[in-house]
Amino acid sequence: MATETELKLLIEPAAMERLSRHSLLCHATGQAARLLHNTYYDTAALDLARAKVALRVRRQGERFIQTLKTRGQSIDGLHQRGEWEWDLTSEHLDLSLLEADIWPAELIAPDQLALIPVFTTDFTRRLWWLTFEGAEIEVALDLGEVVCDCGDGRHLTDPISELELELKSGPADALFALAHRLAEQAELQPGDISKAQRGYRLFSQCSQHSMDCRGDA
Repeated sequence: MATETELKLLIEPAAMERLSRHSLLCHATGQAARLLHNTYYDTAALDLARAKVALRVRRQGERFIQTLKTRGQSIDGLHQRGEWEWDLTSEHLDLSLLEADIWPAELIAPDQLALIPVFTTDFTRRLWWLTFEGAEIEVALDLGEVVCDCGDGRHLTDPISELELELKSGPADALFALAHRLAEQAELQPGDISKAQRGYRLFSQCSQHSMDCRGDA
């Protein structure tokens, strides 16, 4: 298991290009933009969400990655939680990877849960890696949207426009120091709501709309 420590910041889409020209990023190791498609799974009753668990499959080019994230905390945009990743041969979940020692005790076994796709996140990511104040940090600019298919012809969406600073090694305080430097180039605001939380919010809105329509029938 790895403990994911990242600082999530909100940024206006129009400011992204300006931020990418910051001197720290100009001298960092970078990567061309890439498209990421993520499908999140849960039960219709959102049992995983209630247990603060996120389970997704990411398509990144020809690569498929299954990720499990467990209960953590978020303070002033700093997110810390357990994370496991596995490479897959297809886009389908492999529940056999979710062994009992990593699966939250409050949930029944994953193969006994009726897991369904509940929403997707689709975004373009630009990446840089740099060393800053004794820390190795991954810098990501994400632009796209969260999408929930309501199943009745409607789709709800929520825009993604974020800067993520992920700590690879070193002191967590370096994330805040780097954010302060990058904010010289563009306005940044702490983001305490993850992409997954926003997707669950859309799914709940879809479910509520369906219940209201049945009630009016």
